[in-house]
Amino acid sequence: MVSKDWAKRSILGLARMLALGLVSLSPAIVAAQNAEPSNQRSASPGWVFTPSMAFGGSWDDNVLLVDPDSNPPGDYGSPFSPSVSLDYTGKYTRFSSGYYGSFVRYRTLDSLNSFEQSLRAMVERRVNARLTFFGDETLTIAPTTDVLHLSGVPFYRVGSRSNSAGGGIQTAFDKHTTLRTAYQLHSVAFDVNDLLGTQLQGGHAHELRAVLSREMSRHLIIGGEYQFTRAIVNSQTAHGVTGPEDRFNMNTASVTAQYEVAAGTTLSGGLGVAQIGAGLNHQARTGPEWSAGVAQHVGRGLVSARYHKSHVPSFGFGGTFQNQELTANVHMPIGRTRAYTDGGVSWLNNEPLDSFQPTLQTMWLTGNVGYNATRWLAIEGFYGRTQQDSQRAGGQLERNQLGFRVVAAKPVKLR
Repeated sequence: MVSKDWAKRSILGLARMLALGLVSLSPAIVAAQNAEPSNQRSASPGWVFTPSMAFGGSWDDNVLLVDPDSNPPGDYGSPFSPSVSLDYTGKYTRFSSGYYGSFVRYRTLDSLNSFEQSLRAMVERRVNARLTFFGDETLTIAPTTDVLHLSGVPFYRVGSRSNSAGGGIQTAFDKHTTLRTAYQLHSVAFDVNDLLGTQLQGGHAHELRAVLSREMSRHLIIGGEYQFTRAIVNSQTAHGVTGPEDRFNMNTASVTAQYEVAAGTTLSGGLGVAQIGAGLNHQARTGPEWSAGVAQHVGRGLVSARYHKSHVPSFGFGGTFQNQELTANVHMPIGRTRAYTDGGVSWLNNEPLDSFQPTLQTMWLTGNVGYNATRWLAIEGFYGRTQQDSQRAGGQLERNQLGFRVVAAKPVKLR
């Protein structure tokens, strides 16, 4: 249960596959990081090259990512964020790739100057009306663990790396029935930090997923999902000594539905069962899994929310967590002006399946208000808040970031 104190108190690709019909936006974990304004994305046919640059300033009240009761220092940072993307839209092929980097220079605590970067790529090839191949990959290298947005990972100022790569096939059996099958390899690693009492656990997971959907009418889609995960979590001490690996399997099956209750309003959900094999520190068990979501289009804007309860492997402490996740997002133009607002909140409750790991309650909150001065230049103000509570003494964390940025992005059509 959520405590009363807690109640007071984001080498290439896309992190997840496109489709499945659910609207779910992951808010940026560290505010001031997204250098590409949403209005600059282009779906024009042919090749489109988009360089962009963002710079500004921000106040960070907990640069060290530690318990606020220890009076952590705050500092003013100057983020500088270059990025570039290359996209192609053709009759049978879609391709998207990009690089994003963010260098933050602190005015006083210059020893904590940091550099975050990510690369992504996605390709989709339609062979014929019934068969489509796709693939994607993403790599994120960050100076802190909160950027990864992974379940069961505590927040530390420790270098982290996350990579996800895979691909699959989408088959249309007829006009209304589609099967999408995919394989994904996820890997996570953390730098060794002698200041920590224990070394964070990295590892990798092999994921096989099949999604079947059937369009029953213009408003109703039903289907089913099956996912098999083979998780391998490494064990390592702060001094680099390798211990036994935690290996276990996870099977999840569910039925899903999506219904358009009114123009612009869509409800979605799923109900199923998850089976987890025995691991190093947990026994085999079976439990329910379910999700529910809503998406509302308001003119050119979108508001969405989603809840999901499931079992997930943990790459921070190791083992398996029972995970509850609630996300809500909004993107809305402000009237008929060039102004817009974006925001998102994500809440996670990770309950370990063994008694050796702490319970983690985590929240990310992001928001920004922007103005498109020209077609290629935007000015934004932003706010970001991170909270985490491990339900242990000294295990509370709060971090606030407030600032502004100027974003320049100019799509160029290549012949």
